Amino acid sequence: MKLLKLFTFFCITLLIVTCKKDVQINYALTPNLFSSVDDFFAKNAPPMQIYIINGSTGGSFTTTQGTIVTIPSNAFVAPNNTIVTGNLKIFFKDIYKKSDMFLSNKPATTINGAPLKSAGEFYIKVTYQDTSVEIANGKKITISQPASLTGGLDSKNKMTPFKMLNNADSNEWIATSTDTVEYLADKYMYNLYSFSHPASEGSWCNSDNSSFFSAYKQTLLTLSPTDIKADYNTQVFLVFKNISCMVHVYYSSNTFPYNYAPEGLECTLVACGVKDGKLYSSFVPITISTNKTVNFSLKESTSSEFINHLQTLN
Repeated sequence: MKLLKLFTFFCITLLIVTCKKDVQINYALTPNLFSSVDDFFAKNAPPMQIYIINGSTGGSFTTTQGTIVTIPSNAFVAPNNTIVTGNLKIFFKDIYKKSDMFLSNKPATTINGAPLKSAGEFYIKVTYQDTSVEIANGKKITISQPASLTGGLDSKNKMTPFKMLNNADSNEWIATSTDTVEYLADKYMYNLYSFSHPASEGSWCNSDNSSFFSAYKQTLLTLSPTDIKADYNTQVFLVFKNISCMVHVYYSSNTFPYNYAPEGLECTLVACGVKDGKLYSSFVPITISTNKTVNFSLKESTSSEFINHLQTLN
């Protein structure tokens, strides 16, 4: 009898252990668990907006944030270079808040990582019958960006157009000579003359002041984790106080060094990582000084706690 009971207990234990090994988490169906930091971004980024415009007549739409997008008549051509006259689907996303920049993983930096003062980022893709189209020669899409959403109109008149390369390994912006930015009474007008290539991936565009931070002496700011980076796939950012700018700081030689830190300015180190499906984070206020080193430690947090704290930095 004892042998039978022991055998039965062994079989039940083996079954439980085997079942546990077979359990797999479907992260797509678990909003508060994450397979990676990128999964956290994907689940919390601002949603895509979709609008319908007739190609023959053109038209305009206003987003919930107040961005006005105006499209002229006969503004698009199909892959065979014919004018599109039917209904077009416009995929659009506008970003003004630093928290939305963060959650979209779209920092405001140049190709070499230097900070940019942003007047607003936006994404646009246009399709006709599920096929991407291009802007016709001589036509432009105008995107009106309210200056009040990023701290008011820049009096230095230095906002210029930037685009993000598709298929790039990083998220840095590159100045473009094909588009223009105009100053109006209370807004910037981004004039978009061509999409990024390939058009099927859409275009990320940005109005940026690339000279704003040049008024400050640059120094090395070293952000040093007390945790093992590989355990959390830690990602580190700097969110500047009272300036529309958020930058991504990349890992190198056991720290996160940033060579373009503007001395005297205030910012917040925001770090996040994922371990065993759970989110970990750190928020550290910083006043940048010469060759400053800042240590940080990750602590477990919920998505709502993290996002609420992040939004206080807007």
